[in-house]
Order: sequence, then C-alpha cells, then structure tokens
Amino acid sequence: MPAPIIRRDGKKAKILYIEDNPENRMLVRAIMEADGYTIVDAEDGLSGIEAAVREEPALILLDVNLPGIDGYEVVAVIKSFPAFANTPVVALTAYAMEGDRQRTLVAGCDGYIQKPIDVDTFPRQVEEFLHGKREQVEEREQGVYLRELNQRLVYRLVNQVEELKRLNQHFVRRATQLADLHRAVQDITSEVGARAMLEQLLPALSKALGTRSLSVELPDADVKVAVTGDETERPRSVLAGTGLATGENWTEADWTLALTVRGRPLGVMTARHTLPPGAKADEEQLLNIVPNQVAIAVESARLFHGVAQRAAEQQSLVEAGHLLASTLRLADVLQRFTELVRSRINLDVVRIWLEESPGEYRLHAQAGLAEQPGNRRGRFEPGQGIVGWVMEHLTPLVIADLPVDPRLKERQWAQAEGLMSLVAVPLVLENAPVGVLVGLSRQRREFGADEVALVQALVTSAAVAIRNARLYEETQRRLQYNETLVSVSQAIGSTLDLTEILRRATREMVRTLGGDMGVAWLLAPDRARFVPLVGYRIPKAILGATAASSLKLDDPVVTALRAAKGPIAASDSQAEAWSGMAASQVVEHKSMLIQPIFWKDELIGGFSILWLADTHRFAAEELRLAEGIALQGALAIENSRLFEGVKQQMAELKQTQAQLVQSTKLAAIGELAANIAHEINNPLTTVLGFASFIAERLAPDDPTREELGLIQEEASRARDIVRDLLQFSRQRDFMPEPADVNTVLEQVVGMVRRQGVLNAVAVTEAHAEDLPMVEMDVPRIKQVFLNIINNAVYAMKVGGSLTIRTTLDGGKVRVAFEDTGPGIPAEILGRIFDPFFTTKPEVSGTGLGLSVSLGIVQSHGGTIDVQSELGKGTTFTVTLPITHDRDDPDEVTPKL
Repeated sequence: MPAPIIRRDGKKAKILYIEDNPENRMLVRAIMEADGYTIVDAEDGLSGIEAAVREEPALILLDVNLPGIDGYEVVAVIKSFPAFANTPVVALTAYAMEGDRQRTLVAGCDGYIQKPIDVDTFPRQVEEFLHGKREQVEEREQGVYLRELNQRLVYRLVNQVEELKRLNQHFVRRATQLADLHRAVQDITSEVGARAMLEQLLPALSKALGTRSLSVELPDADVKVAVTGDETERPRSVLAGTGLATGENWTEADWTLALTVRGRPLGVMTARHTLPPGAKADEEQLLNIVPNQVAIAVESARLFHGVAQRAAEQQSLVEAGHLLASTLRLADVLQRFTELVRSRINLDVVRIWLEESPGEYRLHAQAGLAEQPGNRRGRFEPGQGIVGWVMEHLTPLVIADLPVDPRLKERQWAQAEGLMSLVAVPLVLENAPVGVLVGLSRQRREFGADEVALVQALVTSAAVAIRNARLYEETQRRLQYNETLVSVSQAIGSTLDLTEILRRATREMVRTLGGDMGVAWLLAPDRARFVPLVGYRIPKAILGATAASSLKLDDPVVTALRAAKGPIAASDSQAEAWSGMAASQVVEHKSMLIQPIFWKDELIGGFSILWLADTHRFAAEELRLAEGIALQGALAIENSRLFEGVKQQMAELKQTQAQLVQSTKLAAIGELAANIAHEINNPLTTVLGFASFIAERLAPDDPTREELGLIQEEASRARDIVRDLLQFSRQRDFMPEPADVNTVLEQVVGMVRRQGVLNAVAVTEAHAEDLPMVEMDVPRIKQVFLNIINNAVYAMKVGGSLTIRTTLDGGKVRVAFEDTGPGIPAEILGRIFDPFFTTKPEVSGTGLGLSVSLGIVQSHGGTIDVQSELGKGTTFTVTLPITHDRDDPDEVTPKL
C-alpha cells in the first residue's frame, strides 16, 4: 500500500465529507480519524461548497443524493474553482444501478465508492485517490451520459425559473401589503396617547392585512381597542391570484401575538383571518412583523407621555430650585415651597408639618386661603391623624372623600373650609422622616399617580433645600454660640475673684438661654453640702431665702446630676422629682435647667436657670452651649482657686522668711546673751563673796544684816538666771543619764517663776510619788518643758491656771500640762508640730518650738500628744520611756 500523505504539522491529510445522513458522517469520521486523518463534514451541498472553500481539503467525499443542490451540481461548482482542479472528488453513494458510476464520473468526480462501505478496505481506497488514482469513463460512453446530465440540468433550470416567477409575484403582493401597512402607520403620532393611537392605527392595519378582526390589549395601561373588518369585502391573501378561488375549502385562523419591546411584555394582539389552504404559514410570517411595529408605536406613545410628564416635572423642579435657592431662611424656604406646590398641583391649601420631638409637630408653613391655627403646634402619635399615619407608613396618602375618612383629626376645620380631598407626602431627609406635606382641595379629586409622583419629586427637592437651610441656621447658631463662648471666656477670664467669676458666668448663661433668673452654687469648704453664692435677676423678696437654701450631697438633684454627667432640663419642671430642691422652691417657675460644673470628674457646683412666666423647650444646641459656659466657669474657678492658693503660699512664705530672720536674730541674741552671762558671772561672784564676807563679821543683831541678806538673795537669783541662760544657749551632744522627772519639772518651774512670767497664772504641781528614774538628756528635756509652759502662759494672757501632773503608766512616765486657755481650733490642730507654723504675731514667734520639742522627745523614744477644746483649754502630754534603748539618738530625725 502506498505511503500516506503527511501534512507539515505531522498529521495526515484533511478530508471533506459532504453527506446529509448523520449516521454515515459519524461512521466515516470514526474510521478515518482512527487512521490519523482530519475529517471536516457538511450536511448539504451549499454548506459543502462553503467548507471546501474555507478548509481547502486534500480530498472530498461527496454523496450524490443531497437536499437542495444534488451531488452532480456540487461537483460541477467545486471543479469550476481553479484551486480545486487537482483536488480529487470521490463519489460515495448508494446509487448502484447500471450507469450510476459513469454518471458521477462524467459529472466531474474523480472516483466512485459504493455504499455500504467496507470498513477494512475503505481507508486504503481513500489513500489510493490521495496518491493520484483517478477513474474515467471510456470516450465512446461519455456522450450518452453527458446528454443525460445536460437534460437533467435543463429540467432543473426550468423549474427554478418557474419558482422565481412565483416568488416574484409573491414579492409584488407582499410589497403591496407592506405599502398599505406603511400608509397605515405613517400618520400615527405618539402625542395622542396609546388609546387614541391604537384607535387610529388598527382600522388601517386590519384593512392592509385583510383580517376579519383585529384587537390590541395593554393590561398595564388598562387599554383595549378592537376593530372588525368589512364583511362584504373578499378576504385577501398573499396567495390570491394563484388560481385558488374562495370556496368552501377556505378556513378561519386566529393568531394571538405578544407585543414586546426589548423583552418587556406590553400586551397582546389578536387577529382573525379567512385563508385558502396552505396560506397560513405565509400569513403568519407577515403577522409576526406587525406586532413589533405596534409594540414600538405603543412604547413610543408611552415614552412620549413619560417625556412630557418628565418635562413638566423638570420645569417644576427647576422653578422649585430657583425659588428654594433664593433664600437660606427656613421659614422663607418652606413658605415659597408650599406656594409652588399649590400652584403646580392646583390645590387650595398646602401645609407643612415638621417634627420637633417624638410626637410633637409644628406647622411651619401654610399656603392658600384658609384659616391659620392659633396654636401652630400639634401632637400626632404614630398612626394618629393624617400626619401620624404618613410618618408611620412613610408612603403617600391619597383621600378622595376627606370628610368621611376616620383618620382626619382636624375635622371641624376641614368642614369649615369646605375641603373635600387630600394628598399627603412624607418629607424625608437623609433617610429619616422629618415632617409631612399635606395638600387639600375643595373639589373632590382622584389624585393620579403622576400627580403624586410630581409632589414626591418636589418634596425631594424641598428636602434638600430644608437641609441647606437647617445647615445654614446651624452654622449661624454655632457662630453665635462661639461668639457667646468667646464673650463668656473674656468676661470670666478677666478676673480671678471667685464670686465675680460665678456672677458673670450666671449672667451670660441667663442672657444667652433667655431665662428669667439664675443661681450659681458651689461646694462648701467642708465638702458636705452645696451652697448658693451668687444670683442674677433674683427678686428682692426672695434674696434671703435663696442665700439660705443649700443642697446636701444626697439630695435627689445632686444624685441626678452625677448620674447624668451633664445638664438636666425640664420644660415642665414641676413634674420632675428633683424639682423639689430648696433652691427651686423659693420662687414659682415653669421650666428649669440645671447645668453642673464638673472638674476632674468631681461635681464642684452648678448653675440653676429658671423660666418663670413661659414654658421653655430646650434644644440640643442650648444644652451644648450651657455645657460650654459651665466648662469655661470650671476653668475660671480652678484658676481662681489656684490663685488663692498661690496667694496663701506667698503669705506663708513671707511669714516663714520673717520667722527665719527672727530665728537668726534669736540665735545671735542667744550667743550674745551667753557672752554677756559670762561677763556678768564675775561681778556677781564679787558681790556674793563680799556680801557673805561682811555678813559673817556683823553682829547678829546688826540692823544691816537684813540688807546684806537681801543683797545675797537677789545676787543668787541673778546667778541662777545667768546659769539657766547659759545652759539653754549651750550647744552640746545628746548625753542621757538617769534623772528624776519631778526634780527636773521643779527646776523648770522655778526658773520660770524667777523670770516673773507666772504672776497672772496659777501653777499647780501634782507629782506622783516614788517615780522611777528616767534616762534622759536633762537640758534638752528642760527645753521641752520650758517651751510647753511658755506656750501655755502665752495662751492665757488674761490669766488662768496651769496644772502639771506626772504619772507612771507601765514602763513609761507621763507628764501632762493642762491649761485653761482658749483652746486650739480643729483646723490648725494638725499643723502645730509643723516647722515654722505659729499663731503668734510676726516676729514674736519662730514656729520652731513645738517642732524642735517633738524631735527631742522622739529622740528619747517618747511621744507628745495634744488634746484641745475651744473655750476650755489644751492638754499636752509628754510620754517618756523609763529606759532609753536607742544606740544613736542623734540620728533621729524629728517628724515634721
């Protein structure tokens, strides 16, 4: 067997198989593809010719008996192309009669293979033709078969000419019908609307189509138009003139055709025909064209109506835009809008209700000749009345018979005005309902969907204008509030006096909020209650009552303020539980605002603003402004307190500086006194020595002995004073030793007596007997006792008593100094041991006595306790351990 033909891509040759039988095509494909060939098939002659031109196969297998164009004509056409002159065309046919092979070869085929094929030999047969095998008819036989083939072609040509003539007549008649259809629709205009357009179109359309009846139904538009043909007129058909006369074999046919535009159904068209046999399919083909044209006409009418409506809406919206953009005042915006809606929708009265708070509405605008309500506020619960219903459902409401509708709340007013119909639309701003537009007519009207849609479009435009107006008013309010806060800041920031700060802040808050009076209250120094400090516009009759009223920390209003962390306000203040506060009961009022003052999350005060005559409705902006003023006040209050603290610290610093100077002076005086004492000791020694010497030489009855005894006594007293002064001023180390506390006290009291400071004070000594010896540094303990006694004597300037007691308490000795002075106030009792703290006038005390005394006692391991009661006296108790167990008392630092 010859080698197969291989293409450049490595595959075997491409074969075109023209066969109308799918099973045969499938069989040949399976056989040849299994052998490596590429198969392209076609199911008729025309598609086979197209495939041959497109694919350029190496070999063509051709069935002779094909629909439409048979194999003889196909091979003639293919061979007429120069490109296929050498391409083998092999007839693969079931024609096996005598002469069939010769006819295919004479027609132009290069080979002949008879069906059914032999699957084993078929690939080899194809391979032979690919390698150049060609079959031919002997010349002496060709003439007979050529004449037969020509005769066949002539007959087919005649039949095609007759078919062309019949088709030409059909096209002429069809053109006449199309011309009639064109004349039927050319004068149709979309401006008349769908119904009028169909009433004008269908009669001419029925006549052009020759229908007995023709109807169009549009459910969405609620339109149905039907026409009936002329019964006397002979039925028309595209087959008329073909020799078929009207007779009993003519039948009626009905068609129901859908009217659609871009896949959207509009309705249906129904047509009835009387047709001759075989004409139904032809008429149906024409009728399939008509519904599309009718649907387009209907859609055009609908679109024109929509465009006209949109144009009217656009004009209204443009006008609305001009009107609403001409002002930014909310009242003007709403009033102009109601006038526009009234004129565009031809209404008698238009109202706009805006929601102020849940269930509370205010009539902001009304257009038309109708009585204006005296009270422009109204309450509509959800679903209650026209306004409440629209706000609840958020859909337009149309009422044709308004007087009998149960939802009408203002029935008496509507009857008096003769209002019969209503349309209401919600005002929606940023997806939230803010109010309702209500339009009313004195004529009974069925508001159409177009009118409602126009109102909705206008309302949408108005909502934007309302938002802009509100933003403008909000901006103006914020600007005003900012100016107010700046003014308040300047007013209360220009002073540091606490009372003046609160007075100015109260004044600005009352003026800004439009209140009648105001009170500022602050936390008392004892932090147990709130007291009123200043007021603004307080009636003179209640000045005393306001100043005397105060708030306890557990008062309901204080609890409410702490829980709210912000202002509490009530338009009807008498209905609130916290309105019973004493400050608010001194005067009758309608509304009240209590603005707390917080500093670092602590309630330190507040403002009470009252409205006495009228009820006040609080806006969120007002509450924010009140909080801003309170914050400014809190800052000013804290600044004032800090300033007072600085002033006090500066005063204490000056006092401390003076005391330090005084301490320095006293130290210098002490050093000077020590030097002087040393110098005085010498003459005192001489005086005492000579006085004793002379006394020894005088007779016992000598009268001068009394004078010499007085000289010796006074000189001894001066010597003791000098010795005590030296011991007090001497700097020495801590040297504890066992000593008797009673003896030390007697020595200190004796020294004080010798100084003459106890002349107005009665000193009582109550010493316990058999006290154990106490280990102490005697000079330093004397300094402690002396300082406590001097303080007691200083406190009892007009006289009194000082009782000194010693007791044994376990392993400790207690020394109590009880005076009958005025006592020490509780607020300074905790500071008496602080360094440099003194209640004595400047330069008369250093404020170091008790602080140093406490350090000395603590160095001995003891304590100093004090108890005092105003008007009765003070008791200082020094407690010393019997045995001192500290290793290095000098390292003890006094507790300051």
